[in-house]
Amino acid sequence: MSDAINIQELSTPDLLAQMGYDLYDRLAAEVEAKVHECLRRGMSAYDVMTQGLVAGMDVVGVDFRDGILFVPEVLMAAKAMKAGRRSCSRSWRTRARPKSARW
Repeated sequence: MSDAINIQELSTPDLLAQMGYDLYDRLAAEVEAKVHECLRRGMSAYDVMTQGLVAGMDVVGVDFRDGILFVPEVLMAAKAMKAGRRSCSRSWRTRARPKSARW
């Protein structure tokens, strides 16, 4: 029997929580897949960043502060976050921007 999680069957809050667990475990490909699923469900890239990626890195930061994680583990978690952020960045670039936007 497989322990694989079908991310399409997870509720959005569970998907965001799982994204945080994957960040903590430094699983870049899994993080990126969950970001894609959140975006596919219609979440904004901002919400994916704040509710998923940043929230997961907050846990990493607390454990680093408490001496549970060390610098190499934090850097690997940051690389996993970067993989997810790239997907969010692609989403930002492909969305129509208001004519008044200067970014």
